[in-house]
Amino acid sequence: MARLLIVEDNQELASLIATVAQTRGHEALTVFTGESALEALGPHSRFDAALVDLLLPDIRGSEVLGALRAHGIPAIAVSGVYKGDRFAQEATQVHGARAFFEKPFELDTVMDALEEAAGVPPVTHGELLDEVDLLVLEELVQEETPAQEESALEPVSEPASEPTSEPTSEPTSEPAFEQPEAVPPEEAAGVSEALPLPFAQRDAVWTEAAPAPVRQRRQLPEWSLAGDLSHTSVPRLLNAYYEARHHGELKLRQGTVLKVVYFEAGRVVYAASNLAPERFGRFCLRKGALTEAQLAEAAGYAREHSLRTGDALLKRGLLSPKQRRHLLEEQVKDILWSTFAWTEGQYGFSPMRPQRADLVPLSLFPGDLILEGVARTETLVALRQRMAPGRRLFPTADPPYGLHELKLTGPQAMLLAFADGTKTVEDLLALTDLSEREALATLRGLELSGVLEERQQTPNRRQRISFGL
Repeated sequence: MARLLIVEDNQELASLIATVAQTRGHEALTVFTGESALEALGPHSRFDAALVDLLLPDIRGSEVLGALRAHGIPAIAVSGVYKGDRFAQEATQVHGARAFFEKPFELDTVMDALEEAAGVPPVTHGELLDEVDLLVLEELVQEETPAQEESALEPVSEPASEPTSEPTSEPTSEPAFEQPEAVPPEEAAGVSEALPLPFAQRDAVWTEAAPAPVRQRRQLPEWSLAGDLSHTSVPRLLNAYYEARHHGELKLRQGTVLKVVYFEAGRVVYAASNLAPERFGRFCLRKGALTEAQLAEAAGYAREHSLRTGDALLKRGLLSPKQRRHLLEEQVKDILWSTFAWTEGQYGFSPMRPQRADLVPLSLFPGDLILEGVARTETLVALRQRMAPGRRLFPTADPPYGLHELKLTGPQAMLLAFADGTKTVEDLLALTDLSEREALATLRGLELSGVLEERQQTPNRRQRISFGL
């Protein structure tokens, strides 16, 4: 096990990095400023390696790298602003970093580099996945049977009862694997006795001759609970997953309501909820794609043939594959958007990757999810409160999304171009052709997606930002 120092001002990304480190069996301390990093390097501190963002809010990342080098602590440098061979060479050759990674980066690759710098053997993906499979399986297998624990994305069957807003059991996708049933000793003996020697006793002989090695598993933190939603927002957590191009799960809990979002390479691939109205059959009913009678028919067919509701709807000809995929995308969006307004609750990360081969393949871009979600869910009154007339928004130095990746209309792109920090929100409303609600929703969505940010003071335009000497 290694002790790691994570110096990253993006708190959600820092939390994700630390969580992945914990799931690999390491201890991680996260700090969000350069001064906090220097304070952590006290006389009694001990770190095996560090990760340092070169663009910090208070001091240059190069100063932190220098302090780490003075303490004999190997470091990995990352940046979303300083890119290219020039900065990579300066970080490694001048300031002593072991490696340099541009944002967005593959988090698993960065963790491999940190482990190499710390001098610990890396954890293979297969080993880690097996451990996490066991951990998640223990949590998901609760009192109810799989037929009752219907996934919000693809439930096994839908009861024909009236919808309710009461949460059901933990949201589950089917386990990535099923544990084989143990064969009773008397049955095993009966089988072996029927075979001629020496095959009758082969299991006992081989077991004694070559006992299976006992593998010590790491004690993983349960779901790696990372923090409180009062200090962040779900959109910013989506940004962190995309910036790290990470695979895994994001668990969101508010009271008894539980929702889980699944990612591949930072993109949302499906989601689940323990609210009955958010199950797939009920969602189709609310969208007008099914009638009550059709849902009841599909639910009965699903129970009879042990199918998920989506498969039953296809078998009965009540939905086409294209309709099913579209409704699944809309369902996942609704599950996510319902959490955008959460200002309390908990969130947690898990490196568990989706393993079901029968999932309908989805790949939803978080940047567009945030922009569309704000436009769909925020009221004009709420937008006016969040986007006060006197606020000034600046382009973020290292946004998680490239502007070419976002689906912006012409007026939205023009509004983004005007948001250069010299104009207030009131000024921007006077310049745009968008309605007040559309303009405020666009600005709010761009702020939540990390493309725009508010600064207290206008920076000196003659000042040049440099992380070097």
